[in-house]
Amino acid sequence: MNIKQYVKQTLSNKEILDLLADGRVFFLHANNPNKEMYLEYEIINEYGKEYSEGEERETTYIVQVDIFSTGDYSQVEEKVKEIMLKNGFNRDSAVDLYEEDTKLYHKAIRFNITRNFDNN
Repeated sequence: MNIKQYVKQTLSNKEILDLLADGRVFFLHANNPNKEMYLEYEIINEYGKEYSEGEERETTYIVQVDIFSTGDYSQVEEKVKEIMLKNGFNRDSAVDLYEEDTKLYHKAIRFNITRNFDNN
């Protein structure tokens, strides 16, 4: 399973989806989302972690999960953290933002995971 599939599968947990207005997650960009509350994710970096005999055996992926909302997103934020951590991700950082152009609150949370997706 590749990293994009793994992140989507992890974030498509029913407990998360039930909290989102659209009931789904978006990769990179949400087309016409329900502005009340939606979630996007992206892979923002990846690099070789373990090498053997000139081949990359393990890769570390840096993933960003973005929550956009017209109001309080605390419940979604806590559920995303819980589910991502339960699925092998480590949390790197998080920031609370406000998007002036869209008038949306924005929570950006970064996670990392090191995996060999060819064998797992």
